Amino acid sequence: MDEHDNDSEQHELEKLRMKKMKALMDAQKRQQATQERVVSINDKVLYVLRVVLAPDAFSYLERIKANEPMVYQAIFNELVSPDVITNIDYLIAIINRQGGVPRKIPLDAIIYLERKVKGIKGKIQVKKGDGEMMDLGSFLTK
Repeated sequence: MDEHDNDSEQHELEKLRMKKMKALMDAQKRQQATQERVVSINDKVLYVLRVVLAPDAFSYLERIKANEPMVYQAIFNELVSPDVITNIDYLIAIINRQGGVPRKIPLDAIIYLERKVKGIKGKIQVKKGDGEMMDLGSFLTK
């Protein structure tokens, strides 16, 4: 009887081990699926950006991404709203059906967003008669 109880306990322990192992494997599969979904969403967003941005604007944005990730993230958040991410498959279907977009976002818009994020204000310089340069505001107040 004692040996039978021992076998039963071993069997129960083995069942518990298998159950725990299965739970761990399932959790790992879920995590991997989530990562793949995130990667695919990022790929889709990148595809949409590549389509809607002019080529020079897209390459400029990629340079910002490489050199100034925080600035890139702020610009990205301006360009890509949560609605875009939610409806990314629909947007891609429309782009594919129409063969692209009618107007692309120009480089100027990306530079504007970059300057806005960095807090750079535009300054118009005026040349006075004696060759001295001064900003427009100062020139107009004199």
